[in-house]
Amino acid sequence: MKGEKTNSTAISEVVSVILVIALVLVLAIAVYLLVFGSVDQKYLKKSVYVAGSAQMTGIPSGADPYQLLTFSPKAGDPFYLTGQTTKSGTQTTMRIISPDGRNISPDASTLTGSLYGKQLYVYPLSTANECQYKVTDVQPPLSTVKTLPKMVTGRYQIMLIDENVHVLANSYTADIIKGTTALPRTVLTGTVTVTSYRADCSQTGGSCHNGCPSVSNISPCNATYSSYNGSNYLTFPDDPTLQYTGDATISVMIQPTTTEDSSVSANWHQIIGKGVLYPNNTEIDNYQLFQMGDRLYFEWNDRVSGIHYHAMTPTGIVSAGQWDQINVVVQNGNLAIYNNGISQPLTYYQSNTPGVNPIGGTGLTPPATGVRLMNVGNDVTVGKQNGYNSANDFNFNGNIGAISLYDRALSQTEIAGNLCPG
Repeated sequence: MKGEKTNSTAISEVVSVILVIALVLVLAIAVYLLVFGSVDQKYLKKSVYVAGSAQMTGIPSGADPYQLLTFSPKAGDPFYLTGQTTKSGTQTTMRIISPDGRNISPDASTLTGSLYGKQLYVYPLSTANECQYKVTDVQPPLSTVKTLPKMVTGRYQIMLIDENVHVLANSYTADIIKGTTALPRTVLTGTVTVTSYRADCSQTGGSCHNGCPSVSNISPCNATYSSYNGSNYLTFPDDPTLQYTGDATISVMIQPTTTEDSSVSANWHQIIGKGVLYPNNTEIDNYQLFQMGDRLYFEWNDRVSGIHYHAMTPTGIVSAGQWDQINVVVQNGNLAIYNNGISQPLTYYQSNTPGVNPIGGTGLTPPATGVRLMNVGNDVTVGKQNGYNSANDFNFNGNIGAISLYDRALSQTEIAGNLCPG
């Protein structure tokens, strides 16, 4: 065999290169110190270390337990969450990535002291703003659990971000098995602040007219509802989250002050709509939902032909002073209107005047082309139709709440799961 020969010259060259690199680094540090006086410690500090675990926890509530997230810090460096009232250690922000991609920062203002050895509960607070979460070391009582919105099913990622060095310190995952399958694309609310809350956690403002509706927390579900007095209403500027041309669901709860005769126009009241009625009685609607006495009425323009259609439920569907949860669902060109989880029979008409020109002479069949919603550039109004004079305002009188718009068709099972006893 052939013996190996050592190349001392090559080794010397490598050592020389290493020494040159080391010298350059030393000189760079020396220059930095001369200019800035010292090295910022955050560039030398390691990220905070927190060992812990995340899991799904069920709290008994009716037939099925309410599922929320829990996080248990077990050992590591001293830290506190951004928003804590008492602080000790490294400032760390909790971020949560939901199964549907929302980036959530839960409110930690009720937390105090060291978090090691505690179980932290993480859950949503509001049906209006599904990005409003809370993290607390106190399990929510049953009375509170019954009012909480259901969490979206799927895998959640809890992240701890070290604010000193601005890096991800650690992340933990947990799965919610029982909850809701998806959130609305946007939720509309009207109080002193008129806001559209979007599923991606962004927001946009709206406007009150003739005064803002008063607000109260009343059953069902102890949720927030706005009261309309037959004069006030809301508008929301047109944006992509309010436009629907394919599968869609409009979900809303109403408690009308009166119902009375559905054939009298004084008893027609707009709930929500995106359209306009012009002086020549031409109407262009993406969608519009009315309480028409004790009936429900939905109208739209066909996006291909431009023809205006409407559909109506039978009489006796809506009751004065009682809560009704309404879901208007468009799926594959088919229209369904659910009242309190029950699908209603519909009659169809080719006009913008209730009951005029029934399709096929009886109104028992929908348009042959199906329901093809037309996108329009109009604002969304709540509580009043966008008409050209007061005779066509059709202001709402009563309570409206939980206005949720979905860019998909909710199933009957999902609608039933969202019902609140009223």
